[in-house]
Amino acid sequence: MSAAPMPVKVRQTFDTLPDSGYVRFAQLVPAVIPASRTTLWRWVKEAKFPKPAKLSSGVTAWRVGDVREFLASQVEG
Repeated sequence: MSAAPMPVKVRQTFDTLPDSGYVRFAQLVPAVIPASRTTLWRWVKEAKFPKPAKLSSGVTAWRVGDVREFLASQVEG
């Protein structure tokens, strides 16, 4: 997966969040993770992408640290 450059505003926001913070789907795709909704959920099901946390009945989000680990593993190969 080749990483497309993130929009500057989203990149700055994602880069400044603590690892313990959370990001929702709209903050991830396509700005941070260049994949479709279907692909991201398939990766979660196949354990290729971290599972999100269910913060409430209508809120699902990913730990920033988990997403950063995933991105680092993609760069490393």
